[in-house]
Amino acid sequence: MDIIYLHGLKCECTIGVWQWEKAITQTLVLDIELATDAGKAAENDDLKDALDYQAITESVQVYAKGNAFELIETLAERIATLILEQFSTSWVRIKLDKGQAVKGVKNVGVIIERGKRS
Repeated sequence: MDIIYLHGLKCECTIGVWQWEKAITQTLVLDIELATDAGKAAENDDLKDALDYQAITESVQVYAKGNAFELIETLAERIATLILEQFSTSWVRIKLDKGQAVKGVKNVGVIIERGKRS
């Protein structure tokens, strides 16, 4: 199994449980890893044989911006489902960072893995 990764992907999103959070957009940072077999893409040097990380990035950003969530766990789960359903991968790992959501803590976030590593 090979892994394609997108680290530091910034998404604008309405997220949070507090009223003031529901009235603003926050920037979240995601690290996404996806299972792939890079052999065919490497052999053919052709995007059609690879995971299109530009398309994945755009899809995740559009989804995050177009929806509102209370919990980061919900957003991470929905993004994982989106990726597994729309793109040719059997496994995804998402690290979602909400930044300094808690006073005195540098970063707050969640890490999930869904699907099966091949």
